Amino acid sequence: MIDKQWALALRLVALLFIVVGGLWIINSIAWVVGLILISALIVYILYPFQEYLKRRYRLSHGLTVAIAFVLFILFCIFVVSLLIPVIYNEINDLIDSFPTHLARIQILLSWLSQQTVMLDIEDEVRSLILSISDNMHQAVEYLAEASLSLIGGAVDFFLVLFLVFYLLYDFQAVRTQIIDSIPSAKRPLAEELMKIVDTNVGTFIRGSLIRCLIVGVVTGIVLSVIGMPYALLLGVLAGIFNFILYLGPYIAAVPAVLLSFSPLTPSPLLIIAIYVGIQILDGMFLAPVVLGRIVKLRPITVIVAILAGGSLGGLLGMILAVPVAGMIKGILELLKRSPAYEELN
Repeated sequence: MIDKQWALALRLVALLFIVVGGLWIINSIAWVVGLILISALIVYILYPFQEYLKRRYRLSHGLTVAIAFVLFILFCIFVVSLLIPVIYNEINDLIDSFPTHLARIQILLSWLSQQTVMLDIEDEVRSLILSISDNMHQAVEYLAEASLSLIGGAVDFFLVLFLVFYLLYDFQAVRTQIIDSIPSAKRPLAEELMKIVDTNVGTFIRGSLIRCLIVGVVTGIVLSVIGMPYALLLGVLAGIFNFILYLGPYIAAVPAVLLSFSPLTPSPLLIIAIYVGIQILDGMFLAPVVLGRIVKLRPITVIVAILAGGSLGGLLGMILAVPVAGMIKGILELLKRSPAYEELN
């Protein structure tokens, strides 16, 4: 009996060392892991199109991979050539006019701090309001430092393209090898797990991409129509942050609301109403139609998963948090249907 307890304790200690060692290795090569994850997400987007070409036109595997990859590169070139010059000009205009916007925002914050004196608000809240302007100065310095990383980002982009090509070429072969390496009695379970991954990663990412594209375009057009400066830049931000369910739209609305306090821009209430209206459109029509029943998670579960993913992996972690949470739930549901679980009950 004692020997069995010692054996169990040793196994638990060994498992703990393996988990800690694995996390340490992943943290040590986080840059490589991030590139591989981004490449895998792109492959999940392109793979259905490649399979469609193969089924529809009876093309060879290598040719369909080449067509899908070339079209992806052409799309990237089109987006860069169309958006980057306009966004670059808008960013330069924003940087040039930022002192003016900052002065007006500081005046507003000073007024708010004076109003809090008449209200029964704790000193910590007033100090938080007064410190926003200092934080904004730090944000400007951070943006200046971030601009120096563009060269490194360009290198990462070409590495991602390299990985995407080879992952796309070997995607089905790797999946088949994984299934074939599992004993035949367990292959149905492995196929079920593969379907859970496909649903929660592939379908979710493709659906979210369509949602974010529509939200970004609609936001940019509406802001441009009402005369909001930097409408294209704000639309791009709205589309990117819309990947983050529930929290992303509020993050994307902050720059627009702050800029709207300038006298040369539309009313802040109008800007808030526009962002709220677009999110209602997204929640009531786009998400149900595009995503359907993919995200079967409660809102509190999604928010906790996003916060945890952000603390572990930044923006990429926040984007992947929902698919990972969905996979965990799907695996747990699969385990509940297993004979071993039924025997325990």
